[in-house]
Amino acid sequence: MSTFYFFLQGIPESMGIIAISLAVARVPFRWGYILLGGVLLDIVSYIIRSLPVTFGFHLPIMIFLFFIGLVRLTNVTASKAIIAVLTGFFALALLEYCLSNAFFAYTHMDFEQAYANQSLWAAVGVVQALILNVIALVISNFLKPGGGAWKI
Repeated sequence: MSTFYFFLQGIPESMGIIAISLAVARVPFRWGYILLGGVLLDIVSYIIRSLPVTFGFHLPIMIFLFFIGLVRLTNVTASKAIIAVLTGFFALALLEYCLSNAFFAYTHMDFEQAYANQSLWAAVGVVQALILNVIALVISNFLKPGGGAWKI
């Protein structure tokens, strides 16, 4: 996938992971920090994916970095932070699985055909990212954030 399409879908997707994790940890949203975190996580992911390492190696690195960031920048305990971070990544994995299967069933395409059409595949990723962010807003409405959760 080209760099443009990678970041087009990756930044909102990373923002969705961060937003879901913050909602689960009951930390109020600060969209500027969420955007910055999404950009940073996506840059790290891009760099790791560009290296000659095993596919999927970027995932534990991103989970660890986001965990460290959540613990350092908020008043969330480490145990609550790991649950929140893993929930965010699990939500992404589940949504990606469901959306891609629905997309393949609807279009009768296989993975290779869809991935070859970069703009179409990025559009599916953007829809997925939007759904992630909406889910985060819904979770935040049910799990009301508390005050004083941010250290900065």
